[in-house]
Amino acid sequence: MVLQLHVDWVSQPCRAVGILLLENNIEHEVHEINVLTGETHTDAYKKINPTGKVPAIVDGDFNLGESHTIMRYLCASRNLPDHYYPSDVKERAKVDFWLDWHHTNLRHGAIRLIRANVFGPMRNLPQQTIDESRQEGETVIKASLSFMEEALGKSSYIAGGNQLSIADIAMACEVAMFPVFGASTEGYPNVQAWMKKLSTEIKCWEQVNAKLNAFLASKKK
Repeated sequence: MVLQLHVDWVSQPCRAVGILLLENNIEHEVHEINVLTGETHTDAYKKINPTGKVPAIVDGDFNLGESHTIMRYLCASRNLPDHYYPSDVKERAKVDFWLDWHHTNLRHGAIRLIRANVFGPMRNLPQQTIDESRQEGETVIKASLSFMEEALGKSSYIAGGNQLSIADIAMACEVAMFPVFGASTEGYPNVQAWMKKLSTEIKCWEQVNAKLNAFLASKKK
């Protein structure tokens, strides 16, 4: 049975999973979900992913959410090339470190800025809530970029090694979202070089980011 992928292509975690599938020619069917209109909170979707979040996959009789977990599962179940998620326990731990760090740092800051700069005006949140969320988000993003800048000064890939890992994919998709919520990599040349490298190395980069780029273009009009 063909793997089913449930995504909103503007979402960072969805694009990360999409990249891993497409780069490795894993057969799958896409079901697009609109997060902004609340489609993830329907009873039908919650039967697929009870958390009401994207992405989610259905692989036969097995349902799974959480993008990092999905990518780990795909690496193991489809026997993907070792560089994505190394079999060596120490090299794998490095990838796991960055995946865990991503959620509590870079993504945490991004979510705060999305709340302030995107959902704040859309949902008429109190100005104090917007200001506090923006201040926290900007602080966390700045600290996150500084940490990444130092790491990328030592290696071309975020977890080291000579090829990209699923940590690179996850975090690059996050950074690609920066224009949505007003963040920037300006002043972080190693991060900028890393993004440029991955955007050309990942063959499906433009395909996976097409909806995001269209969304950004619509906001400029």
